[in-house]
Amino acid sequence: MDGLPAVPARHDVTIVTTKKQSRVRVMGVPPEEFGIERSARSLRDCNYCFHEVVTKTEGDLIDEGFDADQIKGITEYNGLNEMETIERDTVLEHLATAGTGATANPAARIVKITEHYIRMDYEGSGRPCLYQVITGGDQGNVLKKNGKDCITQFDAMPFAAATPIPQPHRFFGLSLADVTMEEQRQKTALKRGLLDNIYLHNNARMEISESHAGPNTLDDLLVSRPNGVVRTKMPGGLNPINVQDITGSIYPALQYIDSVIEQNTGLSKQAQGLDANALQNQSATAVAQVFSSSQLRVKMIARVLAEGVRDMFALLHGTIRKHGQQEQTVRLRNSWTQVDPRNWKTRDDMTINVGLGTGGKAQQFAQTMALANVQKEMVAGGKVNIVDDAKLYNTAAELTKIMGHRNPDKFFNDPEAKDPKTGQLLHPPAPTPPDPKVQAIQAQAANDQQELQLKAQLDKQKATDAAQLAQFKAEMDAKLKVIDAHLKALEMQRKAGNDQQQHHAHMAETVMGIAATAHAHDTKMEAMREQAKNKPKADA
Repeated sequence: MDGLPAVPARHDVTIVTTKKQSRVRVMGVPPEEFGIERSARSLRDCNYCFHEVVTKTEGDLIDEGFDADQIKGITEYNGLNEMETIERDTVLEHLATAGTGATANPAARIVKITEHYIRMDYEGSGRPCLYQVITGGDQGNVLKKNGKDCITQFDAMPFAAATPIPQPHRFFGLSLADVTMEEQRQKTALKRGLLDNIYLHNNARMEISESHAGPNTLDDLLVSRPNGVVRTKMPGGLNPINVQDITGSIYPALQYIDSVIEQNTGLSKQAQGLDANALQNQSATAVAQVFSSSQLRVKMIARVLAEGVRDMFALLHGTIRKHGQQEQTVRLRNSWTQVDPRNWKTRDDMTINVGLGTGGKAQQFAQTMALANVQKEMVAGGKVNIVDDAKLYNTAAELTKIMGHRNPDKFFNDPEAKDPKTGQLLHPPAPTPPDPKVQAIQAQAANDQQELQLKAQLDKQKATDAAQLAQFKAEMDAKLKVIDAHLKALEMQRKAGNDQQQHHAHMAETVMGIAATAHAHDTKMEAMREQAKNKPKADA
């Protein structure tokens, strides 16, 4: 509508952020693409080595920054001039693609460049240093990258090498093929003679008399097939030529050569489990000794090759230490961990140890179970300060790996695993159930405490009862004293009354006695008066 302001348009926008992170990689180098000076004894101390890169196309090199004109001027690599490359080409990859890249797709053609690592005084300071020089083409011209010559100073040779059977004071050693090549040739010759002898037995040569041979006899003999027909003039003219059987002497020779190969390589039929008869009627200890003896050479080869792996990890550590510029969150042992290579710059005393071997899986399992039993006894004894959750997890993880499971976290939780967002433990320790012995001791202590409390209550009740009894006794004693005093008073009153009654009775008796006496006296006196009256006067 006219007169209204225009409404600004709104859009939904999706932003995609791309963040590039550097990484270090390990690449295997075929022997035919690597070279070293003849007098070298080790990569660490050599003055020169080179690596021919034959896996990059013209487009890849130009994208990396190499000069386009120089790369386009290098002839295409086909590998037809190298014997080892041709031997590895079992399905004719090089022959199928040779010469087609330059016409169909020039950017996809393989171009060979050479990385030279040489110690030289390039700056003229009088002190030789290690440099990387990249050349290309048959003339060996130094290539340019980003407008500069490809001459870069290096800290160490970026290669790690190992050989199964090292030779003293030599860089190149021997392989298992080298120590068995002669025996393999001998076995080939013996097997070929054995097969030829068997072929002659199965299809022997024929002796034929010319008098018995017809015009078609020789042609029929040259064609060997089952139920074939040989035409002759007359019967009896064909006789097979007997061939001596030599298999009886070849089989022992082959067994002897096999024993020599077993001694040179350490790989025996008993150790591989191929000869079941050789292990019959033998004790377990004898079989274990056979296995241990046969594996000594194999273990030694593995130990020697492990030295090359150690050098490889040292180079990896040095590369990450030099070029790592930021902290990263990486997945380590099935948990996310913060790794900052910048903190490695002060790590000057790191060593890489190669395991010397602890026997087979059965021995490793037995040893780890013995450690687990020791830990169990310590935990049962309350020594949790010696064996904690982390140590128990390590033992369980080691047992899991020995059993063939690569990820122990499928079966056990790592007690030290933390949540990268919160920093809290993913699996905090649960409250441990109390020990039955401790529970029994605690229950006994509770019973003892209860008994003490009950005894104290009884003692207190006894004291209260005794006090109440004493008070009651005192009250009763006081009442008894009052009653006794009252009874004594009553007794005294009763006694006083009795005494008074007795006195009155006694007084009455006395009065009555006196009265009786007086009456008797009066009576007597009266009698005497009467007697006197009655007495004669003569007497007077």
